[in-house]
Amino acid sequence: MRPLITQPARQRYVAMAEELAVAFRERAAEYDRKAEFPHQNIDELRDAGYLALTVPQELGGLGGTLGDMALTQERLAAGCASTALAVNMHLSMAGQMARNWRTTGDERARRTLRDIVDGRVILMGATAEPGHALVRSTGAKARRVDGGYLVTGDKTFGTGSAVMTHMTSMAEYREHPDGPQVLVFRIPADSPGVRVLDGTWNTSALRATRSENIELRDVMVPEENVLTSFPVGTLDGSLLQTVWGWAMPTFAAVYLGVAVGAFEQCVRDVLSRGWDDRPYVRAEISECEALIETSRALIERTTREVMGNGLWTELSIQHGTARVVLAKTVGTNHAVEVVDRVIRIIGTPALRPGSVYERAHRDVRAGTMHPYSNADACDLIAATTLGAEVAPTHPPRLDRLAEPAPDGTP
Repeated sequence: MRPLITQPARQRYVAMAEELAVAFRERAAEYDRKAEFPHQNIDELRDAGYLALTVPQELGGLGGTLGDMALTQERLAAGCASTALAVNMHLSMAGQMARNWRTTGDERARRTLRDIVDGRVILMGATAEPGHALVRSTGAKARRVDGGYLVTGDKTFGTGSAVMTHMTSMAEYREHPDGPQVLVFRIPADSPGVRVLDGTWNTSALRATRSENIELRDVMVPEENVLTSFPVGTLDGSLLQTVWGWAMPTFAAVYLGVAVGAFEQCVRDVLSRGWDDRPYVRAEISECEALIETSRALIERTTREVMGNGLWTELSIQHGTARVVLAKTVGTNHAVEVVDRVIRIIGTPALRPGSVYERAHRDVRAGTMHPYSNADACDLIAATTLGAEVAPTHPPRLDRLAEPAPDGTP
């Protein structure tokens, strides 16, 4: 079933994504086969204004909320998973920046958001490292120098590195007077010492994201480019407001979109084959609908909670983090189950290389490993339910953030 959308603005955003996804769907198999980044898709997203989806209207953007982004990204992923995941990093960071601007009036944020609208800025994150999946620590090191820090480290999973103009990353500053701190910073991607290691991305899933490793060698990070910091090993409240709050429901939406794309093709194939009256097929289709709709409901609820303030003012940072992680866990695992059911319906044609089913079967499984992975999510959710602490917590830099109007507009 199609989602019921009653907000006119959201209807427009989803219609835009639907139109773009039609063209992306035609190119997805070839990009996947070649493991080639979808530059044409990104160009078309920029031309359509989609890269400014989460930039406020008064700054020239489309003014979409986190909830708008989640449902719109689901539709885009139904066309091309790699494109949707690559642009997800940019849209979520732009949305976080927009909310910070609404809260603080920060002039640098305003200028960057305007540059996004003008097509001059594409954001991405380079925080992933082996052994540091939960963003509580980092192997990269920061050394204090006049005017800022010199950072050296190695990052993995640089999704969007093929087109980024600015990157957000992390490094540990051990000499801080309050003890070792993780510094979160944003710098231009062409800063001296930043090198994208082309050819390091060689996977069976999401091949076209080209999520290459990134090397940082004595990269200068000016003091004013440090966005926030927190003690090493802690669950940070500012990351709940930003990284986890925006990434978890939208990652779920992207992987759910992969499953929805395969499911919609399955329905078309069932009808063309005349299988629509088979009891087994009907049972599987109804189960798929239940999995999709329950995921959408939890994702939507979570986006509303993130755009409020209760996750960090009414709940502990651990409890709030567990709630957003739950949405990602449910959405990605339901997506895997939907694709598996679809393949059972379709049978051996789903094994054909390059088919939407074969591609979805590979792509959707990345969702269960994408941080928070299933293992880390289960540990956090269970510990929170049982009243156990997984790590010390650190309060957010800002107690409260700007909230959308009662009608849902930013």
